[in-house]
Amino acid sequence: MTITINQEIKREVLEEIFITAIEGGSNYWYHLNNESIKLIRDAVPKSEDPYLSTAILKAIERGVEVPINDAEDEEEVLGTVSLKTMQERLQKLAESKNRDALVSHINEEGDGDSADIVFQYLAFGEIVFG
Repeated sequence: MTITINQEIKREVLEEIFITAIEGGSNYWYHLNNESIKLIRDAVPKSEDPYLSTAILKAIERGVEVPINDAEDEEEVLGTVSLKTMQERLQKLAESKNRDALVSHINEEGDGDSADIVFQYLAFGEIVFG
């Protein structure tokens, strides 16, 4: 899978963003509750990919719309990430003042903070938590 905005973003870049955000950069605000995990695991069983942080992108590629819940209220859905919304939201990020977060990952220089910015754009289309 490749998503094209003003420049191509390879799958490997997206996977690295998901791994970095889910395993640390965004832990302060997001939660994947049991329903979200079930949606992901129905599409990508543990036997295929034991790591949730990589299975989520595979599930999205397979058409799953993944709800992203609030870390403080685990039943409250804050946003969703889907194949349908990814290109539009990444384009919005690429045109924003936060563009450097995405560029840093494309240039293999991203970190937890930049992954968090990109993940928030993927979930909401904007930065909600600063």
